[in-house]
Amino acid sequence: MHHPPDTLHARKRRKARAMIVSAAFQLFAEHGFDNVTVAAIAERAEVGRTTFFRYFGDKQQVLFAEEGAEVERLCSYVRDKAPSPLGDDLGAAIELLREACVATRPHSSLSPAHSAVLVRLLRESTDLRSRYLLTRQQRATRLAGALMEVGAPENVAVLASHIAMACELTAMRLAQSPDVFPERMDEAYTLLGPLSGGAR
Repeated sequence: MHHPPDTLHARKRRKARAMIVSAAFQLFAEHGFDNVTVAAIAERAEVGRTTFFRYFGDKQQVLFAEEGAEVERLCSYVRDKAPSPLGDDLGAAIELLREACVATRPHSSLSPAHSAVLVRLLRESTDLRSRYLLTRQQRATRLAGALMEVGAPENVAVLASHIAMACELTAMRLAQSPDVFPERMDEAYTLLGPLSGGAR
C-alpha cells in the first residue's frame, strides 16, 4: 500500500482529528451522549465548528472514527493469511475471520478508556446501537468481499462474515467491561465448534 509523505499539513490534520475524538470521549464520559453538542466538542478540542465538520459528519461519527482503519486491517489479514485456495469450507472461513480478529485486536484504535465509554453509551442509547449495527453490517460486507477475493464462494463468504458479526455482537452484549470482551468473543466462537466443524 502506498503511503503519502508525512507532511506538516498531514500531521496537523491528524492532531486536530485526534483532539476532536479525545474531547468528544471526555464529554461523553462526563455527560452522556445526548447532552453533548458539536459546539461543546469543538470548544473542548479548541477548534471551530467548521473544523469539526471537516472531519466528521456528526457527533455519532466521532465514536466510530477508526472503523475504516480497523476494517482495512481485518481485510488485509484475510488477504495475506488465507489458505490457498479457501474454497467452500465454511469452517475454514470462520476460523480465518476469528484469527483476523485476534491478530488485529491489539492494534485497536480505541483505548481501553474509550472502549469503556463506548460500551456504556451503546447500552444507554438506542440510536447509537442502530449506528453501531450499521457499522457492523458494513464491516461484514467488506469482510465477505475479502473472503471472496481469496477464493470463497459468495454464499460461504457472506455467511461466514455474518457469523463473525454475530460473535462480536454476542460478546458486546455479554461483556460487562471491555477487558473481558476478548474472552466473551472466544466463548462465542467456541460455541460454534460443532457448527463450523460440521461445515467441512
